[in-house]
Amino acid sequence: MRKTILTTILVLILLTFMGCGGKTYTFNYSLDKIESIEIVSAENSLEFTVIKKLSETEQDVFLEQFQEIEFDNYYFGDPMSVSGDAVKITYRNGEYEMISCYWSEFVRDGEVYFIRKSCDEKVFNELLSNFIDN
Repeated sequence: MRKTILTTILVLILLTFMGCGGKTYTFNYSLDKIESIEIVSAENSLEFTVIKKLSETEQDVFLEQFQEIEFDNYYFGDPMSVSGDAVKITYRNGEYEMISCYWSEFVRDGEVYFIRKSCDEKVFNELLSNFIDN
């Protein structure tokens, strides 16, 4: 009996941590503090090549579509690194977030801080492709 209760409690705790559904991406600062949005090819969050810088009009459309993507948090495992196609959100104070489908990071004064969020690779890449091709 005791084992059953403990097992049930552990399963409930795991389900709580894992969550069932994704949520929209939570930015470190409010959207009105965004200076620019760039689509980049990243070696990591500090080394990247800009593929396209979005215009102000494109930024508004991009953010609207970006916030429709469901992101999941994950709590276990070793930190990864942003690489490949990514979005660089730069704020007016010079800090920025580098977001890929597998992982996100926040960069302040050259220091990288992990953000354990990921989303569906296909949906993310389709969004980027829509803006690169225009």
